[in-house]
Amino acid sequence: MKTIIAVGIGGFCGAIARYGMSLLIPNTGNFPIATLTINLIGCLCLAWLFTTFAHRTPLVLGIGTGFLGAFTTFSTFSVETLLLLENNDWMTAISYSLISVLGGLLCVVTGAWLARGRMK
Repeated sequence: MKTIIAVGIGGFCGAIARYGMSLLIPNTGNFPIATLTINLIGCLCLAWLFTTFAHRTPLVLGIGTGFLGAFTTFSTFSVETLLLLENNDWMTAISYSLISVLGGLLCVVTGAWLARGRMK
């Protein structure tokens, strides 16, 4: 029960933080920089967290699954990509998709690397 409550509270806070960040980071032109930035930060933080704390306590799950899960958003990324495609902005859609996926993987590798360096 503690884990469910921790994930719920984390999710609530993560959704609020995501909304706040999207207000602070203006999109430039058609490129959805706000969602990209939020998702890349989330990738780095989640990899660091789950590498640093292999034991999934309620607190770790509240921060990782709850907060960071609600903070990042694959669905918004997908809808924004679809809208770009529907508006025939193919190059932006392709760029956004590639930067999101490759950047996300780079951030995950970096987060895990930072956590492993901290543990030595």
